[in-house]
Amino acid sequence: MNKHFLKRIRDNIPEPLKYITAPIFRNRLVRNTNFQFYYDLLSNNRMSNDEQLEFQFGQLKNVLNYAYKNVPYYTNLFNKINFNPNSVTALNDIEVLPLLTKNTIKENFDNLTSKEKVPGGYYVATTGGTSGEPLRVLLDYNSIFKESAFVYFFRKKLGYRFEDKLVTFRGLEFGRHLWKYNPMYNELVFSPFKLSKLTVQQYLEKITQFNPRYLNGYMSSLYLFAKLLEESNAQIKLKLKGIFLISENIDKTERKFLEDFFCVKTMTFYGHSERCVIAEEKENGLYSVSPFYGYTELIKHTNGYEIVSTGFLNQTMPLIRYQTGDICEKEKDLIAIHGRWTNEDYLLGLNNEKVFPSAFNFHSNIFQHVSNYQFLQEEKGKSKLMLIVNKDFKISELAVMKREIDKKTKDVIDFEIKVVDNLILTPRGKFKRFVTNNKRD
Repeated sequence: MNKHFLKRIRDNIPEPLKYITAPIFRNRLVRNTNFQFYYDLLSNNRMSNDEQLEFQFGQLKNVLNYAYKNVPYYTNLFNKINFNPNSVTALNDIEVLPLLTKNTIKENFDNLTSKEKVPGGYYVATTGGTSGEPLRVLLDYNSIFKESAFVYFFRKKLGYRFEDKLVTFRGLEFGRHLWKYNPMYNELVFSPFKLSKLTVQQYLEKITQFNPRYLNGYMSSLYLFAKLLEESNAQIKLKLKGIFLISENIDKTERKFLEDFFCVKTMTFYGHSERCVIAEEKENGLYSVSPFYGYTELIKHTNGYEIVSTGFLNQTMPLIRYQTGDICEKEKDLIAIHGRWTNEDYLLGLNNEKVFPSAFNFHSNIFQHVSNYQFLQEEKGKSKLMLIVNKDFKISELAVMKREIDKKTKDVIDFEIKVVDNLILTPRGKFKRFVTNNKRD
């Protein structure tokens, strides 16, 4: 049963059938050979530091050789600077290669695509662009299984098992619904857009009925959920084993409240859509970069170090020395990452729902001709989405964007989408994704 067919079934079958067929989807994941290789590698790892470096070096050489043979951009680049992948003897030998910027990827998109047909095929992924311009990349379908092995391994530290139920708060398309079931991960996914005092009891009742072992999702949404439950003096009957935090900066005070409220530990990891780097949180706020996922360099920056990575999981569009734009600080062998999304700004829904930046992570082709964007809110329940577009943009795309955004935010925020020449900057000339001039209650 191929993955495209499974995806169509997952997206289109009635909700009750999704529960019945869920084991099929999970088995498809955990029995996949790519998943098993990385999960076994991580679970049974007894390598010394030198052996891990040797493994990482071998993976890096594979990426360099593959890119040189199959990716026109790298073939031309390596020839131009006389770089021979076979002559590489150490990890830092790649420092002679120029850094790969987001603009370079956009300008050389076709030439960065492998000429070889990758087993399993590929799909288009779009970064959210929350701290900059959104970016489109091509990823192997098999990279999904490879990355899932890392996520499962990290979660196992809190006792997670493959069959455990999850309740997740993240920004999918919900229409008028408050939740939908995802059989692949045995999770009930809730809309972060419609969470408010008016809906929190519905959320709690459905979650209690589902009886999850773990909560998962944006820190901002989970914290808001807990605060609303506290304010309403709700009866909590959940028997949770842990909470997984994704995609946002972790505020220590909010994290402690969340752990104390649900009486469980939280865990998180750092990664991004481009699949070049992943790092597990080892101590509170300090991360260890995995040598099995990619090769990461820390390049000196005015505010610390920039994370530059070469990924091992993807052949369709290999990214070598990719500038993530994320900044970190070193602390011995660990790093403190500052380049994740913050929770300071949000839009206010009609019923005082708080809609945070992470919920607008636009992983969609419809934004491929958008160079940058910004939200402007002057009245709760309404917002302008202002776009800077490129030369390939067509005015007909606005209607498609409106339709897609409405699927997420229906009955919460009414959006007006406009193409503009300039976005709003602060008095000091800094860019903010969310500009909110409305008075908050």
